Amino acid sequence: MSAYGIISGPMNIGAIEFLSIAILSIGIYSFLSSKTIIKALISVEIMINSGLLNLVGASSYYGNAAGADMTLFVLVIAAAETVVAISLFIAVFRKKGSAGLDVMKLLKG
Repeated sequence: MSAYGIISGPMNIGAIEFLSIAILSIGIYSFLSSKTIIKALISVEIMINSGLLNLVGASSYYGNAAGADMTLFVLVIAAAETVVAISLFIAVFRKKGSAGLDVMKLLKG
């Protein structure tokens, strides 16, 4: 045991995977029940982060740093995706005055 009362030692990959699946389930439920674009976007980000948590846990468990590097790369791409989605949302909101997912059907070409 360490000085803070936390057991130190190797990570349990099963606990990390369980936590990742739980976070993914929360993200899927939130996405399916969302009525606004912002809630759907946050739900997608939660699902991406659960996958990244699984990747970091596995790379740490197996002692490979490539998983952490890939996680940083995916986080940067997800941030860029979020910026594009929010700017698209703001443009549609200014034009139509609504924040619902049904308004996004207007973007259908």
